[in-house]
Amino acid sequence: MRLATLRSLDRLRRNRPSVELREGDRITTVEPFDRVAADELTGWLRAAVTQLPDQQATVFVMAHFEQLSREEFCSMLDISPEAVSTTLYKARQSLLAQLNLHNLGESK
Repeated sequence: MRLATLRSLDRLRRNRPSVELREGDRITTVEPFDRVAADELTGWLRAAVTQLPDQQATVFVMAHFEQLSREEFCSMLDISPEAVSTTLYKARQSLLAQLNLHNLGESK
């Protein structure tokens, strides 16, 4: 099932229209400190997602990184919309708990 999900995600990525950006198209107002903080948070989030159960990780990634709709989740994972909502809720709660533990560990 995991392999089928990953292949489906690959197919969706290939079918999405994309626009090539040139160097001059990008405008950034991000300060170096903000970039470092964002990179650290990104690294933590990627590591934390790997700790989630497979279905929670898949739904979380599809929702937040791939920005797929719930209907797309349902058809790809063959689960009900209610199951998608419940799984996404559980994933967010697990990540929030991990973030709280991470912050407690840093404050000591």
